[in-house]
Amino acid sequence: MHDQAVKQSKSPQVSEVEDDAGQDHFGGTFRALRHHNYRLIWIGFFLSNIGTWMQTVAQGWLVRDLTASTALIGFVSFASSFPQVAFSLFGGASADMFNRRKLLIGTQTVHLFNAAALGALVLARDWIKWEGLSLWHVIAFTFASGVSSTLATPAFQALTLDLVGREDLPSAVAMNSAQFNLSRIIGPTIGGLLFGVIGIAGCYFLNSASFLAVIAALWMLRLPPWSAPEDRNAREMWRQTIAGIRYVRKRPRVQALLGIATVMSVCGLPYLIFLPVFARDVLNQEARGLAQMWAATGAGALMSALLMAYNLSNSRRRGRLLLIANIFFGLAVVAFGVSRNFALSCLCLALVGGGMVSVTTTVNTLLQTLVRDQMRGRVMSMYALAFVGLPPVGGLLIGVLADLIGWRWGHHGMQWAMAAGGAIIALFAVGVMALVPRVKELE
Repeated sequence: MHDQAVKQSKSPQVSEVEDDAGQDHFGGTFRALRHHNYRLIWIGFFLSNIGTWMQTVAQGWLVRDLTASTALIGFVSFASSFPQVAFSLFGGASADMFNRRKLLIGTQTVHLFNAAALGALVLARDWIKWEGLSLWHVIAFTFASGVSSTLATPAFQALTLDLVGREDLPSAVAMNSAQFNLSRIIGPTIGGLLFGVIGIAGCYFLNSASFLAVIAALWMLRLPPWSAPEDRNAREMWRQTIAGIRYVRKRPRVQALLGIATVMSVCGLPYLIFLPVFARDVLNQEARGLAQMWAATGAGALMSALLMAYNLSNSRRRGRLLLIANIFFGLAVVAFGVSRNFALSCLCLALVGGGMVSVTTTVNTLLQTLVRDQMRGRVMSMYALAFVGLPPVGGLLIGVLADLIGWRWGHHGMQWAMAAGGAIIALFAVGVMALVPRVKELE
């Protein structure tokens, strides 16, 4: 790859660390926040994610109103993931070849307009009784957001190291998880409280406005001038994409880490997609109960993220921690799947959220530590493919399996399908321990 294409990967922004005594206020857990640029991005995405989680609660209820089929519910999420599955590797090449800040500004603008458009359609249905709103409108806008996320996710992952440098990368990755999961607590809680006041359309409009925070933060970043590579045509993008695939094929530990993320995403993370189904059909809860379930997941994830921010900055046994956390996550998903008590389900969701963050944060950190700067965008696009693109694919598969189980054996098809997914995750982690022992030695 041309030298100019990787100039933005040299982390020159380390000089943006506060140079007065104030930096001592940032301990090991929060040390990434001592970087001015990272603080801007952290705050911007935190506010945006609050809006996104509000919309998630509202959209889950909207989709459940539009269809009773768990397979179709899974298909809605599949629509957002298909671009990730089809084009994620090209998104990684884009993150290595194009200006990451401008790329992110463009994608966040697309998200803003998509949320506003869906809000307008729902408003037309509720206020003027327009009967044209269908599940396919949701699928179409979800697909458009998926295309945008295909470019945004690897660009953001690769930009993180640019903002903080390698020394503070573990803290930055964990703090990203912390803000994401803190927003998962706040967003659904606000959404549940406002749901009866502003309705589904209001949640969409608030989410649309929240993207302004990210766009403003990106504009305010203090970054060095970016030099474009000489070749940025389709042929060069294809060549760089193939080079990234070959790079991973020669590195068994990188393959194992991506495999862990893939199995977790397909078999475990779809629990997020089907929370409305569990809330209404298994636990007999309404919108407020669903919001509490989201908040329980976020609470466990937040606690885990804060612990990981400290542990990953000081631990020398990250590989062993990863495999143990993966087994724990799988077993927690099994417990949630079979539970029929609301309080117990919320406790299981807190454990699931904690295990999820432990695994994803550790995989993210280890990948960025293992790979060369020149390949970082492409490798992180493969991580994004697994973590962002594949959960809806798994949701589609689990939804179909749940319908088949329900048709063959009666009720509780979704519960048994989810429990089976958790068991596969735990067994896969045991297999990695046995077949790729070098993963346990990663630091």
